[in-house]
Amino acid sequence: MKLSCPNCHQPIPSGDIELAAGWAKCRKCDEVFKLAEILPGYTAAGSAGPAGPAALPERPFDAWVVLDRSPERLMIVVPPYGMRAATWGMLGFATFWLAFIAFWTVGALGVFFNHGRVRPENALFAAFSTPFWIVGIGMLAGVLWSARGTRRVFLDASTLYTESRCLLARWRKTIDRADVQHAREGVVKVKSNDNSSYTPYSVEIIFTKGSYRLPCNSAAEQAWLIGQINDFLQTVPHRPGLSDGREMPEME
Repeated sequence: MKLSCPNCHQPIPSGDIELAAGWAKCRKCDEVFKLAEILPGYTAAGSAGPAGPAALPERPFDAWVVLDRSPERLMIVVPPYGMRAATWGMLGFATFWLAFIAFWTVGALGVFFNHGRVRPENALFAAFSTPFWIVGIGMLAGVLWSARGTRRVFLDASTLYTESRCLLARWRKTIDRADVQHAREGVVKVKSNDNSSYTPYSVEIIFTKGSYRLPCNSAAEQAWLIGQINDFLQTVPHRPGLSDGREMPEME
């Protein structure tokens, strides 16, 4: 199937066409649109037919994500992962990295050789360590986020709320339900230390001019979560204005 964006007329790759959900996304102009608007007679592949709706994947026994669904709302919470073996390893590496950079910076400042006095030329030389400090602090932030970070999604007939929280820091976003497209497998690749790359399990909720990702532990958990989100979007019709001015509810 070859489709062109009705907005900028650029071709749309097949990977950005969701036949089951009935949406497509143009990466050139970052717009989303319904396939029914440009394909006469199109019906979503995931709609119920004579045999009834397709069965949803079951929740894996080892799923980390907590999901609470009712006929009118869907709440998803990704709890903190805590300090796991990989997290402890990253913490140890980050600590060693920062300790080495601190030792190098103090030496570059001339503290060991000039009786504690810092000369201007030494300060300029020590400034070259700034990018390495940023990398080390970034690794510590990654450890903190992995151990204490929480993600939440609330979806009803009118609004999508997203929230990322770590200790006292909080990032929230409110998206009109009319702009929410579908959920799909996360496509962001991560590079390893050996220059290889891999795609971690995640679910990406696509909406107009953006997306929100939820991490998963396995392919089974990913498929289950995608099925639940897309089924909610298809079975609960959009009704504007129900959640105007309301804060994201807490998980019951």
